[in-house]
Amino acid sequence: MKNILTGAAFAVASMISTAYAGPVEEMLDVDRAFAAMAQDQGVPAAFAAYAAEDVRMFPEGGAPYTGRDALIERFSSWPEGATLLWTPMDGVAAPGGDFGYTWGTYVFTAQGEDGETSSYGKYVSIWRKDDGEWKFIADIGNQGPAPEAED
Repeated sequence: MKNILTGAAFAVASMISTAYAGPVEEMLDVDRAFAAMAQDQGVPAAFAAYAAEDVRMFPEGGAPYTGRDALIERFSSWPEGATLLWTPMDGVAAPGGDFGYTWGTYVFTAQGEDGETSSYGKYVSIWRKDDGEWKFIADIGNQGPAPEAED
């Protein structure tokens, strides 16, 4: 009897774990596709495509702003040749499976007066599923140290 109960408890725990993993994996896949689009079509196009209409942006060193139109306007002055590479690391989804966040690290590279410069950091994107499609509703990033070199 004890083995049956243990087995049943394990089965239920596995089903619950799988149910909660689904939306997180979906968000991480969308975040990866978002990052890939930024490389293929440019950062401004990717941010415009994945932003919700009511997005809120929290740029480092700048005032927060709201709305997809404001985001498109801000990204219209994206530096020529600049890149933003990011890697989603993990996320959390709400039990309903239509809201959550992903987080990861980024590298921003641009031409400066002394040549190419890079800055590193971390980000959090908050996602909402609208009509079956994930859109980010908030994006927050801040600088951090360069990753340590692996030996």
